Amino acid sequence: MSDASAAETGGADGVADGVSATDRDRSTGERLGFAVRSADRWLAGGLVVLGVALAANSLLGPLVADAVEYPFSETMGNQTMGLEVVTLALVAPWSLVAAALILRGHRAGPVLAIPPSAYAAYMFAQYVVGPQYLEYQPAIAFHLGIFVLSGAVLAVAWSRIRPATLPPITEERTRRAAVGLFLLAAFVTSRYLPAFGAMATGGDLPAEAALDPTMYWSIFLLDLGVIVPVTVATGWALLRGADWAERAVYGVAGWYVLVPISVAAMGTAMWINDDPFAAPEGVAALSLVAVLFTAFAVWVYRPLFGGDAAAANSK
Repeated sequence: MSDASAAETGGADGVADGVSATDRDRSTGERLGFAVRSADRWLAGGLVVLGVALAANSLLGPLVADAVEYPFSETMGNQTMGLEVVTLALVAPWSLVAAALILRGHRAGPVLAIPPSAYAAYMFAQYVVGPQYLEYQPAIAFHLGIFVLSGAVLAVAWSRIRPATLPPITEERTRRAAVGLFLLAAFVTSRYLPAFGAMATGGDLPAEAALDPTMYWSIFLLDLGVIVPVTVATGWALLRGADWAERAVYGVAGWYVLVPISVAAMGTAMWINDDPFAAPEGVAALSLVAVLFTAFAVWVYRPLFGGDAAAANSK
């Protein structure tokens, strides 16, 4: 074969049309790198928008401006104020911190994006379905938009977690994490044991739940139909060595930080406002639970910020 024909057909030196295989690989890598960076920027932007939307909703609600009228009881209004305090003081800033870590390329960024987005999806399903709206209101569209955005952020965050950068998990740590998840699921389930008994006998709803039945049943569905199954499935998958569970455990543990704190704040708001259903002993118990759940999440998350984090971020 002549030198001319070898050049035309990409001969032994791997050159075709004046572009080497190395150059082609470099170009492909640059395009992939740009796509990765672009996806991370979109995720960070989504988190910022989510955080701002959550803060705006809290400011527009009964906590501050009281510009949104919710068709539910005074008790639920008190609970909403407590919820919005946590959203404004914790959930929205958490979203912004996650966005900053993603832009810095930290491996914890996408992982930390899951709890606030999952929390928002959980809560704003209730914002849409829970109030007994008898007419259309602009707030419904706003809440639906936050729900959709939170679901999109959650999906992208999950896809952007790079398993190779996550800290290795030992067999002992796996067992402890799984046991912790099972205990979390058991706690949530235990709160509905009276409901199971009442369903068997056909009893009435508790007086507080009867004031806002759609809100009660929406929480019932989300807790027992989504949260508990996901928590148990993640714990079981951890024990089985499933790769996806090593990612999911971070999101599940983080969600269990935000929601118990919110529930404790809701009870506190009821107590401060002299709500007839306020239960200070319940607030104390939930506050203790929130501390324990947060300690578990800190234990789960701590390796993400360990000494090998810098090396993992460069992968």
